[in-house]
Amino acid sequence: MNPKDKIEKNKNTRQKNIHTTKGKEANTSNEKKNDELEKIIVELKQKLKDVEDKLLRSLAENDNLRKRHEKETEDNLKYATKNFASSLLPVTDNFQRAMQSVQNEKIEENKVLKNLVIGIQAIEKELGDALEKNGIKKFESLDQKFNPELHQAVSKIHSEKPDGLVVEELQKGFMIGDRLLRAAMVVVSMGPEKK
Repeated sequence: MNPKDKIEKNKNTRQKNIHTTKGKEANTSNEKKNDELEKIIVELKQKLKDVEDKLLRSLAENDNLRKRHEKETEDNLKYATKNFASSLLPVTDNFQRAMQSVQNEKIEENKVLKNLVIGIQAIEKELGDALEKNGIKKFESLDQKFNPELHQAVSKIHSEKPDGLVVEELQKGFMIGDRLLRAAMVVVSMGPEKK
């Protein structure tokens, strides 16, 4: 090879090396940019995921608050008559006492007494219906198992009925919706007397 060709070859080789070095630097620079973009994308995806999670939690919390508020409003409406109803319960008790105090034989003999009893029964029924329309209901206790959540035991007596059954109801119990308004005053059986 002549010296001129050698110079040309060296020149070409240097230019190739320069292009290769520039290409490697460009590739390295592009890789760094791509890595940085990947990191940014990952960070943005994580932030988006966090924001979505916070949004879903906030929506769920708002929904729970709305439901709780609706239930409280419903309960307030349902139990708003509690104090009024409590003050009317002695009236119903007095009607029952009045009916129990009249002897059945005397009702048939006395026409005025008979009309009075019919009037008291009508008023008692009307009052009971008005209470029921407002969600206040009597519950039966006789021959039921004693339940301390519904019954107030006044005394215990020996009877033919099994131990723990209510044998006498001195005062009716009332519920307002699914809550106890007034416990029934009852006498509870202790079972037959042992000899």
